Amino acid sequence: MKSANHCFKPDSRLRKTAQFRAVKKNGRRFKDHLFWIQVMRNEKSESPKLGIIASRRFGGAVDRNRAKRRIREVFRRNQASLPKGIDLVVLPRAALLKASFSSLEQNFVAAVDKTCSTS
Repeated sequence: MKSANHCFKPDSRLRKTAQFRAVKKNGRRFKDHLFWIQVMRNEKSESPKLGIIASRRFGGAVDRNRAKRRIREVFRRNQASLPKGIDLVVLPRAALLKASFSSLEQNFVAAVDKTCSTS
């Protein structure tokens, strides 16, 4: 059985367009060669929330879904160590598909730490 901090529950997701717009408008941005990330503090939320934008411009459905799965898994594994009360929007880049999972995980954690420490 999974422990509670290793689940990717529905309340850990950004779902509404207004939530994505708020993060894009008010969030702090960080660009990496694997992804772009935007982070916004959300005092109403008790846990970090993730939203992923992978448009058709990124690639075919297989590539988009693979990128989203990899980002969700990195988020799920590191959710307990992320700051509470933040909303994240991640936009994958093409290099993400070829990167090793460990480098993706390191870059993700570093990007979140960097954007949260400057806000």
